[in-house]
Amino acid sequence: MFDLIRKYQMNIMLCLCAVCLIVILMLFITKFLSKRRKGILLFQELNAFLLLFFDRLAYFYSGNVSASGYVMVRLSNFFVFFLTSSIVLSFNYYLIDLVTNEGKLKKIPRRLVVVGFASAVSMLMVIISAFTGFYYYFDAGNHYHRGPGFLFNYIVPVFGPILQYSVIAQNRKQISKIIYIAISLYIFLPITMGIIQIFAYGISIVNMMMVLVSISLYIFSYLDINEEAEKAHKMEIDFFKEKQNQTINIFLQASQAFANVMEHKNESEKGHSERTAQTAKLMAQKAGKSEEDCEKIYFAALLCDVGAESLGYIKAFPFLKETALYVGKKYSDSLPEYSRIVTVARDYDNMMNDPSIPDFYVRETFVREAGYKYDPVYAKIAVRMLDQKTNEEKAVEAESEIEREISCKKYREVVSSGIDVMQNLMEITFRCRPLTSEGSEKNEKSFSAPSLIIFDSSDAKVQTSQEAIESHKYLEYGEVWFDAHFISTGARNMLLQNIEKNQPQEGIQSEPAEDYVYSITCGRFEDHLRLKCRGPEKSFDLLLALPTASRAAYIGITGENVQIYDIKVEHTDHVILENEIPRIAEKLNFINRISSDMPNVQIVRPLCDYTKGVLVKDKMKLFFHTQSLPDANLIWHCPFVILYNSEDKKPFGINYHEYAVVKFDGEDNGSNEFAENNILVRKTEDFVNWEEWALQNKAGYECQIEFFKKGNEIIFKTQNKGVYIQNTTVIKDGSKDVFVALSGDQVALTDIRIR
Repeated sequence: MFDLIRKYQMNIMLCLCAVCLIVILMLFITKFLSKRRKGILLFQELNAFLLLFFDRLAYFYSGNVSASGYVMVRLSNFFVFFLTSSIVLSFNYYLIDLVTNEGKLKKIPRRLVVVGFASAVSMLMVIISAFTGFYYYFDAGNHYHRGPGFLFNYIVPVFGPILQYSVIAQNRKQISKIIYIAISLYIFLPITMGIIQIFAYGISIVNMMMVLVSISLYIFSYLDINEEAEKAHKMEIDFFKEKQNQTINIFLQASQAFANVMEHKNESEKGHSERTAQTAKLMAQKAGKSEEDCEKIYFAALLCDVGAESLGYIKAFPFLKETALYVGKKYSDSLPEYSRIVTVARDYDNMMNDPSIPDFYVRETFVREAGYKYDPVYAKIAVRMLDQKTNEEKAVEAESEIEREISCKKYREVVSSGIDVMQNLMEITFRCRPLTSEGSEKNEKSFSAPSLIIFDSSDAKVQTSQEAIESHKYLEYGEVWFDAHFISTGARNMLLQNIEKNQPQEGIQSEPAEDYVYSITCGRFEDHLRLKCRGPEKSFDLLLALPTASRAAYIGITGENVQIYDIKVEHTDHVILENEIPRIAEKLNFINRISSDMPNVQIVRPLCDYTKGVLVKDKMKLFFHTQSLPDANLIWHCPFVILYNSEDKKPFGINYHEYAVVKFDGEDNGSNEFAENNILVRKTEDFVNWEEWALQNKAGYECQIEFFKKGNEIIFKTQNKGVYIQNTTVIKDGSKDVFVALSGDQVALTDIRIR
């Protein structure tokens, strides 16, 4: 290493001198330093440049016995020794300026005063040595040699910086991290090189290092100032942001107050403006809008009902008037985007907060009106928000318990929330005691009995008003009492079996039996239910045939003159099989046709059944016949296409990866961690309207799906009764095999062929 430096040190010195001159030039034109700091750094860099310049000359003229060589050798060596102490002095000035400014010291530390004095004495000793040969001397061949006092020359360059560092270490908290690093390098690197220099004769590693650290001091000073400038800039930005937020908050409060005044006239609209604003902002966020746009959309939605004329006075925010002017207008690309977003958000809030409108109606409205009344992008966002809300509510319902207690004075005065009867066996228990009429004797008897209502409703509640019955598509199948009496209304058939007289429960003496534990064990298979009921007097089985397998079945607990309490619902892992429930009505079969390449499939609820999976190949075609079931009444009651991968090749099978689910009405499940989807949906000239489309689905028609596969990209196309769909799926999980299966909701798929 030393041999390499010795070989090229003249060139290294020349390069470092050039760099030093560039730094000096930059210091002359720089403006980010104070005049004093700038002057000290100039002095320092000039010292470093001259030190290395004369050191190079000393090597260059060494051994030159000419007159000029004689002068230059002595002159250059003098300045090398003189400037070594001068650099320590200039650095001392730098530290004094640093600790009295950044360090906030009112008095110069004594150690720095000592170093300054020692540096001046050392420089004086260099002058004396030039005449006495104490530090160095020259032989007859004009060569430099170390003198008897050579080591004394290193006292200041070695011990001076140590004292200087002790001052910096003591005031470290007041000095920036960057400057502290620069000073540490400036001090300890030359000291280290100085120790090495004692043993490495003939190379100037100390002087070269002095120049390098002097250059680094300027660079670190620049970085420090830059960091301080960034901090100041950030503080300035934070200040303006705070002021901006204060302004926004003032405007927000004023806007909310204004909206509240407008809503005060109509109690039913209380909170509508704020909810609409929050919904519009959420939709904008889901669409990837900027934070600024989301805030603007929030205010535009909050004040959309105030009126364009009034908002026109707010000149600073013209978008408020523009949004209010066009909100509620029929969709067109030419309408301002803010008004298109607010139109969806406002109608979403209106419908979702109307108790007479079920969620499925809101969903269908946005699906039907996408591209007509509503911007299709934000209509799709509204649908996905609804689906997410529905899933969250189902999760909450699954975790929550039914009411623990109800009281019914009048017949069916109160009915519990519906308990969903599913294929997994379930047990319901409760206790019951009679209620007595006011003013009646304690032993006076009146009719008192609990009963069960079996029904279907979109909100899982028993409905009584005609409006609610229609909007929630309420259908009551029948009612049953625990004395083995029942009423059949909407069921296809109801039948009692295995009626037995019960023995009194232990500890129950009074009649009617107070605190008796009533129990119902129930489950379903397709369109048949079985309830095993046990009351104080009788036990029996109730068989019930639903109108179709697609209908839900709920049990509501009620009665007359009863207090029902300690209601419990326990779900079991036992799955009801077909042979466990005797059939009392003909099976409704809409796929009783000859099968083709795979079995026909009847899907009575969303994705509850599906065809087998088929490996997707390039230019493959699927043909099949579709027909919506009689109960189908929503436009998404149609076929679905599922793209997936699983270890057992089955939909929703082992290690299932879902890539795409596309409905024939044009809905899709979007992208996920496994695949990226891009769907194109358009209405062709064959499309009349959604009502006609739904009728054609019920009548049935032939479908064709064409697949194209290239690498990890799959495209499929289909056109059905005027709805053209092209979906592009890019597989992200690295799977080479992708399967397709057909499913749907309330639809029969038959004559399925693969080509």
